[in-house]
Amino acid sequence: MTIVNYASSPTSVSEYLEEINMINESENKDNMQVLMRVAALGATAHQNQNRKSGGNYIRHPLAVAALIEQEWMTLENTSVAICHDILEDVPEMLEEAAREMALTFGGAFDEVRSNWPADSNQQLKLLLAACKSPSNLSEGLEFGETVTNGVLELTVVWPRPDHPEDDPKDKVSKKQYEVERIQNLSMNAASVTKADKTFNSRHPIPGRDPVKESAKYQRYFDAVDKRMNS
Repeated sequence: MTIVNYASSPTSVSEYLEEINMINESENKDNMQVLMRVAALGATAHQNQNRKSGGNYIRHPLAVAALIEQEWMTLENTSVAICHDILEDVPEMLEEAAREMALTFGGAFDEVRSNWPADSNQQLKLLLAACKSPSNLSEGLEFGETVTNGVLELTVVWPRPDHPEDDPKDKVSKKQYEVERIQNLSMNAASVTKADKTFNSRHPIPGRDPVKESAKYQRYFDAVDKRMNS
């Protein structure tokens, strides 16, 4: 799958659908339609975010999806990649995303809005279910749960709820925790982590020490390789 032509500053789902070009003639056409809706969901959720390295945030999760190794590039795992930062960074945007998705697609998205849950995990699950099956929400629930579980697996919570000693400002300890938790990831989640860190290493934040950044990402790559070879 090739993902190109990243949007610079679209303001609606429709504009993202025009700007985001996800084309591969060999792909299952139904799957590509699902991914287009998932991409639209990710775009609306991240619409107010920009990358520290520059550019509209949606460029990052779409590129991560494109960087997953072929063995792990299933519909579900690619969707996890597109949505992997939503619960960690912008859960408060899911209601707005639901509104825009309903305006654009209707169907199951209208049903999601009319039965809007309070929990952000459930919100994402239902929106993803609608992405999978826009005319019959119940048929997409298994997909929604699988992808949401994958996103949760990649969501880093810091400070950790059960560790009162964690300092919210201690970035060194947070990074170490991120590296250590890789050993407990599923293979699918590890493959997304590898793609995520590959993209980040290629697009560093301006002004940071390149030697330190290289060493930081090498720790991630070593941990991912160890997990995927275990």
